[in-house]
Amino acid sequence: MEMILLLVAMFAIMYFLMIRPQQKKMREDQEMRSQLSPGDRVLLTSGVFATVAHIGERQMIVELAPGVEVTVLKGNVARKVDVADEEFEFTDDSATQPAEQAQPQSDDALTAESFEAMLATEDEADEASDAKTAESPYEPWQRKDLPSFEAPKDDEPRPEGDK
Repeated sequence: MEMILLLVAMFAIMYFLMIRPQQKKMREDQEMRSQLSPGDRVLLTSGVFATVAHIGERQMIVELAPGVEVTVLKGNVARKVDVADEEFEFTDDSATQPAEQAQPQSDDALTAESFEAMLATEDEADEASDAKTAESPYEPWQRKDLPSFEAPKDDEPRPEGDK
């Protein structure tokens, strides 16, 4: 009889210390997900901040950046984010930033002119390689410089080390 009472007591302790708090947390998470609405900022389980755009029964479409939307399962929402939780503030138009807050460009920053020059150089290199390929097309079946990997003939004895 004591053994049964001991087992019941152990189960009750496990229920109140492990199972019940886990169920309570799961209920709170489901309630938080059901209260989400378009425009809410959320933190996904992957660590990505996003804005809720549309909500379905099991999935939601979130906006990661202006114009970049992805579909995620509702279960991938870790929590709703407050403004105080976010370190950076993003706007749709970077031209609206005051000059004092604008980051100075570093020396290795890519400007529009240098980007166009880089593209022109790449185009010239592509054209040169295309001309080279047109002169001598690559035909791998005609290669003779590689050793042959034919199977040994049955009448030749195999060396002792190759068993």
